[in-house]
Amino acid sequence: MDALLPALLPLALLDSLNPSALVVALWLLSQPRATPRLLAYVGGILVAYLGLGVAMMLGFGAARDTLASVLDHPVAMVVQALLGAGLLAYAIFAPSTAHQAREPRAPASDRLWAFVLLGMTVTAVELVTALPYFAAIGLMVAADLSWMQWLPLLVGYNLVFVAPPLLLLGLHGLLGHRTDERFAHWRERLQRGARETALWIFGLVGVGLLGDAAVRWVEAKRTARDGAVALTISAPPVHPGPVRS
Repeated sequence: MDALLPALLPLALLDSLNPSALVVALWLLSQPRATPRLLAYVGGILVAYLGLGVAMMLGFGAARDTLASVLDHPVAMVVQALLGAGLLAYAIFAPSTAHQAREPRAPASDRLWAFVLLGMTVTAVELVTALPYFAAIGLMVAADLSWMQWLPLLVGYNLVFVAPPLLLLGLHGLLGHRTDERFAHWRERLQRGARETALWIFGLVGVGLLGDAAVRWVEAKRTARDGAVALTISAPPVHPGPVRS
């Protein structure tokens, strides 16, 4: 379990740098009643993301043996490599309008539940960039952890994921309106850089999928070759029968 932490923490940090979610957080901090609205928004993100993670862990955990045999099949490795190559190619050749962060829109209602729904909606829309989360879940499933082991890891991952908006809220609470100009500047830069950040995530995950598929393919070929050699060595010698005159 502890061995997973060095791998999960960078994935969580990478996942937390979601420009679209941060743009909405910075926008909320420029509106009235910023603190309760932002906390409701973060709560919606946490409920949606953690709920998705728990559902995936339970589903993948129940089908672990089947998934292991399927994913180790050569066809699955080829599909994984093609997916990685596709993500990498998309990261390089995506159109200029892909994954641009849009100006946030206020919910139709001023009630806090509307901002919870806003957080859940942003999470659902941005699932296409949740590839680090899927990779983290894959690592935990492969580690064959019990729910008492993977649940704290999943909660910790999600707390890291929602940390940036909470840090912004802390700065806003500490410095007050002195952050307004700085936050507006950050929001503008994030909107401009949203596309590059998303494509970097696609590219990094694509390289990871390609590399993992290549390593597992080579390992599978080596194992098959070593097994064939071992069978040849261990096979009993064939003695010719008596020669009949």
